[in-house]
Amino acid sequence: MSETPLQDSVLVEYRDAILTLTLNTPANGNLIDAEMGATIIRALSTLDDSVRLVCLRGAGADFCAGRVSPTPPPSASPPSGERLRQTVALPALALYDAIKAVPVPTLAIVQGRAIGVGTALAAVCDLTLAAEDAQFQIPEMERDIPPTLVMAALCDRVPLKSLAYLVLSRRAWSGREAQTAGLVSVTCPAEVLQAEAQSLISTLVVCAPVALRACKQYLSHAPGMNPAAASAFAGHLAGTALSARY
Repeated sequence: MSETPLQDSVLVEYRDAILTLTLNTPANGNLIDAEMGATIIRALSTLDDSVRLVCLRGAGADFCAGRVSPTPPPSASPPSGERLRQTVALPALALYDAIKAVPVPTLAIVQGRAIGVGTALAAVCDLTLAAEDAQFQIPEMERDIPPTLVMAALCDRVPLKSLAYLVLSRRAWSGREAQTAGLVSVTCPAEVLQAEAQSLISTLVVCAPVALRACKQYLSHAPGMNPAAASAFAGHLAGTALSARY
């Protein structure tokens, strides 16, 4: 993997066993487009066994203020449902699925706005550290657009009551409110966000890759298992991780 950016709008850096992906269009709030999503997917598809953590950040004042609209302008010919599925739905779903499928822990570090897709990207990571005054919102229903793509990213991350309120009320949540609702792992004052992020990163990366991957596998698969299968899976992962130490 390279230590140089794959493209300017997404900075990709691999250093000290950490892959850091930085949305890098701060002038527009780091609105994400299809090519930025494709860049992230490519970077995540080339992880090697030395990676211990993937961090997702946003440059500037905001984490991610939303998505560059992939829909045609009103003056264009009406697209078919299949065309909209290909251009609107599938790229976003592929991005969320790629982040969920990362075999090591993922950490989102959120400041400023995390709107729509930004909320999804923050929540889809395993750990989400946010400034107390960060802003989370899913406003699509203001335009009568059901945000089912974002909901698909969040439905296994937050309680359904929280998700329903966030989507249907369109109300913006602070970082503290998002933590209470289960969307964020932990919050801190904005002025110490980067220091808190570095402290958490330092705690994570001292662990062996095999141990981190075992934790990620259990978090990803055990919730859908029956209790007996979840226990057996726990034993298998523990045995595998412990055997790597000898």
